[in-house]
Amino acid sequence: MAQRKRTYLFATILVLPVFAICCMLALAAISGGSAGGTLQSGRSVMTQSDSIYLSSQFSKDTATIRSGRRTIVVRPASLIVDGVTVASIDPAVADVRVTVANGNVTFVADGQQVPTTLR
Repeated sequence: MAQRKRTYLFATILVLPVFAICCMLALAAISGGSAGGTLQSGRSVMTQSDSIYLSSQFSKDTATIRSGRRTIVVRPASLIVDGVTVASIDPAVADVRVTVANGNVTFVADGQQVPTTLR
């Protein structure tokens, strides 16, 4: 009987922390994140992604965003996904919102959905 109690105690001490760590990793993987900033031109670029990996780099008038396996570039007059120009935008656009969900990339420029070409 004492041996059985020790086995249950050992299993509890070992299993609970491993379970907790797995839960934390799962939550981090599905929660995603956001990143953003302002370009020298004054344009604001904000990204919301469901990917655990999200980074953004701002250089003069261009924002480069990496989310999961996608590379998104916001240039003054164009939106580029994985090296392919998917939409043109007015260089006067002041606010660009990028959303990456389930590998799909959508754009909103100054509050208006930006239609993109199929990729």
